[in-house]
Amino acid sequence: MVSSIAPGAAGSLSADPRLNNARNPLTQAQANQQDAAKADRVDVGGAAAWASARQSVREGLGQVHQALAAGHEAQSMLAQAQALARNGGAQADLDALLQNYQQRLDAILGQNGGVAAGEAIAINAEPGAAPLAVQGADMRLKQNPQEGDVLQIAADARIDDASLNQALQRSFEKLQSAMDALFASARALEAHQGFLGAAELANAANIDLDAEGARLLALNVSQSLAGGGSIANAEPQAVLSLFKA
Repeated sequence: MVSSIAPGAAGSLSADPRLNNARNPLTQAQANQQDAAKADRVDVGGAAAWASARQSVREGLGQVHQALAAGHEAQSMLAQAQALARNGGAQADLDALLQNYQQRLDAILGQNGGVAAGEAIAINAEPGAAPLAVQGADMRLKQNPQEGDVLQIAADARIDDASLNQALQRSFEKLQSAMDALFASARALEAHQGFLGAAELANAANIDLDAEGARLLALNVSQSLAGGGSIANAEPQAVLSLFKA
């Protein structure tokens, strides 16, 4: 850890600021501009740190994609259960539907799919920055679903239960909200993937990334995502062109 002594800081020596101003030809406004420019500059040093961040984002994105796959399975299950309830289906058909869904979900959870079980994950998306938190969505069926559960249909639901249709409708609504949040997380992580790929190239080429380059990159990402695109697999050299040499 590198410590620095800042003028006026507790425990440090400081001269009368009027003497400092007399000796320093820079005006306060100029000094502030220099400080802002330094703060704006992003350190792209440390190839291993950037590679580690990219790996963390890649793994986090994989878990979010698994949770989205579980969400699609849940949507299909709910639609079929709703059809059974409306058409007077048999209890055996509903039981088989719920069991098959749980088996498919278990397969997803067995592949490091904790996000689909409601687990939150912390992703180191940028060296030196605070981790990004992604909240999971619990796609599991419960014996006694609570208000906060995504799926409001019980694991042992009865086809002749008068409240089944209402439980299914609530499940649809909660599931849609959960998937919207997961989609937003996936898009944010895809943006980080593109940024990190360019940052690694910038580091290898000893290119300095400043605030203006970061803003241009952010704008490019925003436009891409707004149009339904993804920069996760964008040509790194194209993204790298937004950096200042």
